[in-house]
Amino acid sequence: MKADRLISLLLLLQSRRQCSARILAERLEVSERTIYRDVEALGAAGVPVYAERGSAGGIVLADGYRRALTQFSEDEIRSLFVSGVSPLADLGLERGLDRALEKLHGGLADVQRRAAEKSRSRIHVDQRRWNQPEPPRAILTALRRAVWDDRRVRIRYQDRNRAISTRTVDPLGLVSKAGVWYLVARYGEELRSFRVDRMRSAEELALRFERPAAFDLERYWRESSARFNETSRSADCIVLLRARADAVERVSAYWPAELVSLDGASALLRVTFPGREVATFALVAWSDVATLVEPEELREALVARARRTLERYAQR
Repeated sequence: MKADRLISLLLLLQSRRQCSARILAERLEVSERTIYRDVEALGAAGVPVYAERGSAGGIVLADGYRRALTQFSEDEIRSLFVSGVSPLADLGLERGLDRALEKLHGGLADVQRRAAEKSRSRIHVDQRRWNQPEPPRAILTALRRAVWDDRRVRIRYQDRNRAISTRTVDPLGLVSKAGVWYLVARYGEELRSFRVDRMRSAEELALRFERPAAFDLERYWRESSARFNETSRSADCIVLLRARADAVERVSAYWPAELVSLDGASALLRVTFPGREVATFALVAWSDVATLVEPEELREALVARARRTLERYAQR
């Protein structure tokens, strides 16, 4: 497309004071005549680019216009080119990101280009948890289009109790939290957050909606997360347990854990669970490596769970 080619031409000129039309034509795989037409188009758009005559001439971008990219620091370049699994890929925008970075890379000075390549080869960010399933990218792409265009969406949604319902919502934004996507939407008169991996389908409708003028996605998510954390903390179950020293990593891998003391072959840990049920489940699973110290009242729940398990499997 011509717009993409004009951007590519501009970025090529950013990386050098001038360049011959022949070289630019080779890089962009077009004719020299096309390059000169593109230069005229850039000039008409207000970009200070012109052609210098003579054996040492070429296409030139004015120095004042060239400073934007050359003023990037190495740290700024590194932050842009760290490799990783981008959430944009989940939304179907990975190719757009790759093309944008490729165009930016082509317009960097040699020192900046080396910093970008070093960053890409030495730091990799993977935002997914172990064994986390792939997100539903077809549904995410449909939701992204609806969010872009302010169109209503009909979703088939399965709640935490596995009950499926069909709802029509006004999609206001998408949020990725630790690799899990949420749709923030207006449902009736309420703002709700729906887990995208619980959606069985998402159909973009022709009907548009009016976006709330005061809605701010970042602020909503920050306040919603704070409320959720406050509610979760009020239901926390904090336990003290003694674990084998070689099992400390296993015990503290997922839930917040504080090492109280380490004594030879055993460790005393304080672990915070989001509720008694989760604590009971985990402590039964860890019974081969850890023993509950307190609270004492949790022992009854552990014994009852263990007895039910024993009875169920002993009968067989």
